[in-house]
Amino acid sequence: MVRSLLLGVLGAALLPTCQAQELISASDAQADAQALYEGFQAAHYDLYVNTPQPVFDQYFQELQDRLDDGPITPSALHSALQRFAAQAHIAHTRIEGLNPGFLDYASDDALVFPLSFEVREGEVIVTRAPSDSSVRPGDRIVALEGASNADGLARLTRNISADTPALAYSQMQGMELYYIWLEYGPLSRFTLTLEDTAGHRRDVELDAIPMSALSVRDGVERIDLSGREARMVKGAIAYLRPGPFYNTAAQNPQEAYDPEALAAYTAFIDDAFLSFIDQGAEALILDLRDNPGGDNSWSDPVISWFADRPFRFASEFRIRVSALSTASNQARIDAAPDTPSSTSHMLADLYDSAPNGETVSFELPYAHPREGQQFDGAVYALVDRRSFSNAVSVGAIVQDYGFGAVIGEATTDMTTTLGAMEQFTLPRSGLVAGYPKALIIRPNGDTHTHPLEPDMRLPRPRLGDQGDAMLDAAIAHIERLTR
Repeated sequence: MVRSLLLGVLGAALLPTCQAQELISASDAQADAQALYEGFQAAHYDLYVNTPQPVFDQYFQELQDRLDDGPITPSALHSALQRFAAQAHIAHTRIEGLNPGFLDYASDDALVFPLSFEVREGEVIVTRAPSDSSVRPGDRIVALEGASNADGLARLTRNISADTPALAYSQMQGMELYYIWLEYGPLSRFTLTLEDTAGHRRDVELDAIPMSALSVRDGVERIDLSGREARMVKGAIAYLRPGPFYNTAAQNPQEAYDPEALAAYTAFIDDAFLSFIDQGAEALILDLRDNPGGDNSWSDPVISWFADRPFRFASEFRIRVSALSTASNQARIDAAPDTPSSTSHMLADLYDSAPNGETVSFELPYAHPREGQQFDGAVYALVDRRSFSNAVSVGAIVQDYGFGAVIGEATTDMTTTLGAMEQFTLPRSGLVAGYPKALIIRPNGDTHTHPLEPDMRLPRPRLGDQGDAMLDAAIAHIERLTR
């Protein structure tokens, strides 16, 4: 049960990993590291934008030296290669999937770190704790296993591919126990320094707890925003949570954007808007919080219901052509051969016309407002620090085209960003590397990399808030505007 929950949080059903824990020889591990770095260099849009090449070369040499020590497990190799990829400080540059050692370890009886926490403005705030411990939600973690927050957070986030520390902290939220396991292993006891809300510090030792006990701790129960939901919330205000913009039932990457799944999703969206119109909705909250993103072929049908002119998710889409991206794109075509007008086919034509290594602009097709009936009420895209990838793009479309307003809190993921991910498989271990092939410039043409700023900031949830405080604030804001 718990293992399935964790896989769902990270979307691991879509992310292949090396499962067998057979030892990998030093030479094979080094060959995979070489293939990883050469693949990134050949296909990545701009590998060195945040980390200069001489620094990256030094990281690579240190990696090869470590791998020369002897045979290594797939778990250790996954960790080593992910930490190397994360040195790019680019969210879409990574080894895909959960660490295979954790997949083997995870079970209801497996012992894990007992606390949940969030990192905000440098503070590590406990959100959940075992009821029989001396730790209370709201306590601050000052040190873990003898390391101060500065050192401890740097150690945890070295495993996370992220452009900024804030983005890394957002990605870690909800998976704290996974990243602590990566760094400290299956400890049975943890030593912490804590500070209570009055500023008093104390040292504590906490026993690890079985995964089955995670759901019965005291503290803040995180709101589950993972599914899809459409309903009227108050008066003439409609609420739509579209969920991830991909097939959440997919068992492998090829099924993520399955045409039949897209058709079913589009039917859900159409039924939702027709219901809102029938019920006299005058405003819509489009909830993009805790949304991992996905593909615009799934988000365009949502926007088409309220768009008043053609739109697209980027003003410019610059692609670096490579053999790896060509092969990855062809794999998508082979998986869905009956969709000849797809973006993948247009990309294939572009790749045929440009040499490897060249950067070209791909003319994105415009999506169009829906023909016939549309939703003509006010639209409010609700975002938070855990709105990622295409969910941020949807918010930027709403804002830049004037289709509505963005409300909530600033995202930690970026509007103009390196994205449009592709993948390649390492030859010896079977681990899968992901990389961005493109620079995606937000619809308003701003080339600067920064988060999506809301038009109206809403108070973020406070520890101890009951229910969905940010949604309640959004409803109250809309009511004030319509009085």
